[in-house]
Amino acid sequence: MYGPNSFPPPKIKSLYELVMENFDDPINVILLGAAVVSVCIGLLKEGFPEGLIEGTSIMIALFLIIVVNSGNNWISERRLANLVKLSDAQEVAVFRGSDQTITIDASELVVGDLIKYE
Repeated sequence: MYGPNSFPPPKIKSLYELVMENFDDPINVILLGAAVVSVCIGLLKEGFPEGLIEGTSIMIALFLIIVVNSGNNWISERRLANLVKLSDAQEVAVFRGSDQTITIDASELVVGDLIKYE
C-alpha cells in the first residue's frame, strides 16, 4: 500500500550528458572557439594541409580533456549507484505478531512492524 521502504535510486547521467557537461566550463568553450578561429585563419593564410595544424592540435587537446573528464565522471556515477544499492541492503530483526523475531530486508518493513534494537 505504501510502496517499498527504500530511497529512490539516484539518476545516473548518460554519457551524452557527461560530455555536454564539459561545455559548462568556460575554458572549454573558449578552447573550442579558439580552435575554430585558428582553423579558419590557418586555412585562409596557409592553405589546406598546413593551415589545419594549430587548430587541429587545439581540438585534440580539447578532445582529450573531454574524454578524461567524462570518463572520470562516468566511473564516479557508477560507483555512486553501486554504493546506494549496497546501503539499501540491510537486514533488521522485527516482531510481527509474535514474541519471536524474524530477520527481513529493511525494504520489506511495513507499518506495524516492531523493530528490535540491540
